[in-house]
Amino acid sequence: MRAMLGCGAAGLLLVVTGAAACASTGHRTPGDRTGGNGNLAGGGGQGDNTLGNCITLARGCSSSCTDFPSAPLVDAAPEDGSPATPAGAASFFAASDGGGSGPCIVEPAAGTLIPQNWVRPRFRVIPVAGQNLFEIDLHTQRQASDYVVYTTSTTWTVPKTVWDGLRGDSWGDEVSVTIRGVDTSASQPPTSSTSSFTIAPAGAGGAMVYWAATGDQNGMSWLEGFAPGDEGVATTLEVGQVQARLYRDQSGTVQDNGAPQCIGCHAAVPDGNSVTFADFWPWPGSSARVDPGSTGLIPSWLTPGGAQTLSMPWLGIAAFSKADWSDEQVAITSFGCGAPTPGNQQTYPWSGATCSDQPNSALAWIDLGASTAVSEAGSGSQLGQAVMGDLGTSWGILARTGDSRGAEFPSWSHDGATIVYVSTNAGKDGRLASGEADLYTIPFAARAGGAATPVQGASDPNADEYYPSYSEDDQLIAFDRSTTDGPNGMYYNPQAEVYVVPASGASSPTRLAANDPPSCQGTPGSPGVTNSWPKWSPDVEVCPDGNTYYWLVFSSTREGIPFLDNSTNFKSMPDGPTSQLYITAVVVGNGQITTYPALYIWNQATVSASHAGSPQSNHTPIWEVVNIPRSTIQ
Repeated sequence: MRAMLGCGAAGLLLVVTGAAACASTGHRTPGDRTGGNGNLAGGGGQGDNTLGNCITLARGCSSSCTDFPSAPLVDAAPEDGSPATPAGAASFFAASDGGGSGPCIVEPAAGTLIPQNWVRPRFRVIPVAGQNLFEIDLHTQRQASDYVVYTTSTTWTVPKTVWDGLRGDSWGDEVSVTIRGVDTSASQPPTSSTSSFTIAPAGAGGAMVYWAATGDQNGMSWLEGFAPGDEGVATTLEVGQVQARLYRDQSGTVQDNGAPQCIGCHAAVPDGNSVTFADFWPWPGSSARVDPGSTGLIPSWLTPGGAQTLSMPWLGIAAFSKADWSDEQVAITSFGCGAPTPGNQQTYPWSGATCSDQPNSALAWIDLGASTAVSEAGSGSQLGQAVMGDLGTSWGILARTGDSRGAEFPSWSHDGATIVYVSTNAGKDGRLASGEADLYTIPFAARAGGAATPVQGASDPNADEYYPSYSEDDQLIAFDRSTTDGPNGMYYNPQAEVYVVPASGASSPTRLAANDPPSCQGTPGSPGVTNSWPKWSPDVEVCPDGNTYYWLVFSSTREGIPFLDNSTNFKSMPDGPTSQLYITAVVVGNGQITTYPALYIWNQATVSASHAGSPQSNHTPIWEVVNIPRSTIQ
């Protein structure tokens, strides 16, 4: 996990709640993304995740549906290990509710919109003191009966067969939730809380790959991933699997036979099978395949010349464009030493000079398929000058006319035309310390760049805006915004919140409802829970209801899980809280943007099974079309 010291962290009205109707041509099952949007191949990262019409759905019934069992369920094997639910559980709820607060319903948060092909929902409560038995009642107008469950567990997950029926027949309907709690050892009446969620008429494609880490021992990090509908996660890439052995120190000296030191700041490559990532300090880049059967292998498109340029130090996270990738293998990234100038020896990679502080970082393009010769020099400025000699052929600097500050964290539009980036004087090791940060755009213009333009609504001089991400259709930009820096500046800033703005700009951005945890949860409100790193799903669905459905993944510390940093690798990391992942919906209709509460991704690990049971941080997700190993739990 040592890359956490350099990769960025900390890090967005028409309300759609009713029967959002998509005309029917086929019934979709988990992972089956067929219909108007093309073959999305199980949501697992293969297939055509392009902008299209809303996937059409058929209902098995229109009324009096029987997806909900008519008989109450008594939970004989509670999933949190609580004692078996007593057979007479219903008798404890015969009395009417008493006064006082009911259990806090943490999952799903009230008003959540869930993708139609998502993993079955889990209900989680924080009980009122003493409560040890719960009644869960689910109701929707299309079902003939309510689904009533009795359990001693504070978490309960809908059975898969019930979920498959419900989401097939009741998509677009609001599902109301009533959870009552009681203390079986006392004579107090039950208390209750209510909530609701809606199953969207649109699904989600692609796969999520995120950075998992623990702070135990020497600190460990790896990539994990899953696709919508998966109930488990699988290891996507580990350090020892990477075959591109490019790692050098700032003097260009090969370290540990070039073996990578960590995997962080990753990005999916549009080939659908690979990622690039930043290695440990001084942040050289590398790449590896992640598709099953080829994990860790060097991608065929990465030439020796391209690999040599990618392995320059002081690079940031890479950005790609699907449209441009179809013509050339180019990545956009930040170059921490700034734009090369005559006589500026510090810009020579591997010169031994540090570019840890990056107030004047530049935006660089790198041709990963370059046919340029590879230098035989072993290390030092000779090697750096060899790469500098390739300036303009295997790599170059994009012009940003009118912007005199540094540039970090580019996001490249999917049509290849535009790059949005963070204009800042706060670059530090490929992340952001304290200073100024606003979103600007430049044209790609066949590697030339051009005039830098502030993004209206995301360039407020009284706030910091950073971590931009283009939606799949390039119509929206998600980003982090804060008005107060944290102890490490913008890096892992508890004050960060997620916003969206039209790519064309707006007078003000839209703050996501997903920033706010349930008020009864007991954790700090937002700002205060490090809402960070928003990334869009790789498909957009336009439904006959007139709405366009988008999905976002982001990380947040609202669970309050301590990091427990017992290693020497994370000297700047506090013991907690650490990050977990959430998704949320953004719906556009009638020219208005509607946002929804966050949905916790319950299939992610919060405790690492492979690292002595240490708390696990899940952070910097990507959500792209990428073919990854899949968990055997589906």
